[in-house]
Amino acid sequence: MILIYRWLTLWGLSLLFTFSVAYSQETRDYDELDAMDSNQEYELKTKFSQLVFFEYRGTNIFEVAGGAATLVGAPQDTDYSFYFKLGFKRSFTDNLFLGVSYNNYKLAYGTTEQSLNSFDFNLEVFVLPYEKFSPFVYGGFGYNANDDYSASAVKVQGGFGAEFIVTDKLGLKLFAEYNYSLDDEIDFLIIDQEDDSFLRVGLGVNIYFGGDNQKEKRLERIPTQIKSNPIIEN
Repeated sequence: MILIYRWLTLWGLSLLFTFSVAYSQETRDYDELDAMDSNQEYELKTKFSQLVFFEYRGTNIFEVAGGAATLVGAPQDTDYSFYFKLGFKRSFTDNLFLGVSYNNYKLAYGTTEQSLNSFDFNLEVFVLPYEKFSPFVYGGFGYNANDDYSASAVKVQGGFGAEFIVTDKLGLKLFAEYNYSLDDEIDFLIIDQEDDSFLRVGLGVNIYFGGDNQKEKRLERIPTQIKSNPIIEN
């Protein structure tokens, strides 16, 4: 009798342990499933929200800007003069653009004002590409020349600014740019026998276009993920 009682007790404890392990495993599976579903839902919501890039902006930019330019580091008698910019940019990602631009500007020193041209190549990064307001930074190199291209110089440049989308596909921007000349072949730019630098500041517009095909491709990928990994509503 005692043996039967011990056997029943042992069997009951074993059965209880088995149910406990099974219940713990099932609970853990549900917790992992909930966590996975939450992560999938967050990822899909993020991808949907990023589509606003194609509403506010686009994959191509045509830019026009105007402002002023001045020499930097000149001892005295410098002033701000006219600056004009015309450019095109193409996106690699939503926040990274490669751009080329033509710039016409004047630098004043003393009683002399020199008209110059530059062709610039820049990489530009938007900090908040999915928002209407976004700061940006850029840098690259350029080719400087006087009006008749009898003198030229290579330069590097870097700048920063901010853009605000006033309406879909149209951004208003303000920026400042530092330029450093690597060659003093342009005689007018020689100041104190050093390679010269100048500053350009401007106000301009970005006109966006393109990106419809990329938007459609992203939309096609999102439903595929929903079908293969359905979100379970609690």
